[in-house]
Amino acid sequence: MTSAGIDVYQRAQKLAVGPRAAEAAALSKAVLLMTQAGRRPGDYALYAKALAFNRTLWTLLQADVADALNPLPDDVKSDLLSLSLFVDRQTVKALAEPAQRNLAPLIEIDRNLARGLRA
Repeated sequence: MTSAGIDVYQRAQKLAVGPRAAEAAALSKAVLLMTQAGRRPGDYALYAKALAFNRTLWTLLQADVADALNPLPDDVKSDLLSLSLFVDRQTVKALAEPAQRNLAPLIEIDRNLARGLRA
């Protein structure tokens, strides 16, 4: 398959996936990136890239949850926003102190949310 063919296939795949599945896939990708980064402690560029992907994902989640049109119950929105603040603080800590132990909470949160979205 050509590169153009692969691009068309990937775009079609994205359109066929529902929002929950897409969110679960994005969280799973973040888990994979952070897990790989944790296995290569000397590669700060990889480590920072994984955290940047996760941070972008959580920034999008924050914006979505804060949107007045978001249909989630207020208590769920509040819980997700509180969790996102923890993710923000943990990300800063992980960037300042590169170590697997600082990635572990972020990996666990993303893994559990992805699992919940797939349920």
